[in-house]
Amino acid sequence: MAGCSVVHEGAGDPGAAEGRVLGWVWGGAALGAAAGFLSAAGAVAGGPIGLGAALAIIGIVGFTALGLAIVGFFVGFAVNWFDRLFAHEPSNITMAGCILCAGKNTGFPPWNDNDWTFNLGGPSLSLLAPTDAGLSVNEIRNRDAPGGGPAFPVLDPSTRQPALHCEIGSHIGDYAAVGGAVGSVAGAIGGAIAGAAICVALGLATFGIGALLCLLVVAIAIAVGAAVGGLAGDAIGAGIGWIADELDDFDERGEAITRGCLMILNGRWVTDSSHQWNEIHDIESATLVECPDPPCDATVGAAGGPLIAAVGIGRHPGGRDP
Repeated sequence: MAGCSVVHEGAGDPGAAEGRVLGWVWGGAALGAAAGFLSAAGAVAGGPIGLGAALAIIGIVGFTALGLAIVGFFVGFAVNWFDRLFAHEPSNITMAGCILCAGKNTGFPPWNDNDWTFNLGGPSLSLLAPTDAGLSVNEIRNRDAPGGGPAFPVLDPSTRQPALHCEIGSHIGDYAAVGGAVGSVAGAIGGAIAGAAICVALGLATFGIGALLCLLVVAIAIAVGAAVGGLAGDAIGAGIGWIADELDDFDERGEAITRGCLMILNGRWVTDSSHQWNEIHDIESATLVECPDPPCDATVGAAGGPLIAAVGIGRHPGGRDP
């Protein structure tokens, strides 16, 4: 099942998180390259460097840089994952509108977080609470959260209607992010130990294989260990997250929000700095107003505003019951 995407009305970078994670990747690569070069330089200790030694040094620098770049990716992803949502004040809002899109972002993390995602919008999009904060729908969609801006308004891509993105967060994304970071660090350390052990074993078997070749083996093992550990930790974390989702009726809550229906959603109002838009994350409660025929995403809420307004003040209008 595909999750719901949005597009910015104008300015805005939906891939803002990529730059932050890449900063960790390049930083890890630079640190690894420096460490690899210093290790290799210490191994040759001013002696002659032939073609074989030069190739070994290049390999040591390259594989050490690759290994720490992989660690940087998993660690940087986890740091950004837990530092991407910035709460507004007031932090809790209640919005009404048409569910223009509903879906689950299924797939393997970190590329898919498995959240239930929704686009609430159309002409019926309205703010029901709080009523004493002087807020408007425009501010809900545009205002930067403290420390988390910028935020830009978005559209539902299928209907091209103004929308507010809303999500119910899965435990899979959280646990996978932690598992990947821990696994990559542990894998890199384990790889270094395994590489050293291989080095010793080969040295005993061949009466010495040379310091540069030994360092190359260790560097390759670090890169392999970081990759394997990161992916394994990610997968184990995702499995634990799936179990946690099953225990708290995650899918049942997501399936209750239906595309084409007029609904009221309440939850935490945040700026998602990874995508530079505002959203409700997590949805804390959902109330069905009506599932009209034709659905409101087809009629783009032609009669949704009055219906939602009436329900919002406690008077149920005539017509189909929720």
